[in-house]
Amino acid sequence: MNSQAPFVLTADRIVAEHARMNVLANLLTFKAAVIEGMNIARSADGVTLSIRSGGRVSVGETKIQATVLRNLASIGSFRSKRDVIVLLAGGAIPKLELSRVELMIDGYLMTSYAEIPAMRLEVV
Repeated sequence: MNSQAPFVLTADRIVAEHARMNVLANLLTFKAAVIEGMNIARSADGVTLSIRSGGRVSVGETKIQATVLRNLASIGSFRSKRDVIVLLAGGAIPKLELSRVELMIDGYLMTSYAEIPAMRLEVV
């Protein structure tokens, strides 16, 4: 697969603990999160790789680098619009809640652990 193709993370809902953002590094971090309706997909060279979960995914300390973080409105629906301002200012959000998430990850996603129940891996 072409190494330049981004991954796309979609989710029905994400609830993250202690979320922070570094605007200059395009980096979103959090201590832990629960992800509902998760799908991570990558399409390149006519092939799509997809990891899905029908359950509640739990992840540990996570770092996501993506240039789309410059435009937080494109990520999904924030439960609190105030959270966007706090993140842009470099502050921490004790409990960040997002719905209808679509995040293009053109950098990386690293997590200390992930529990992915009912995981399905598809290559088409």
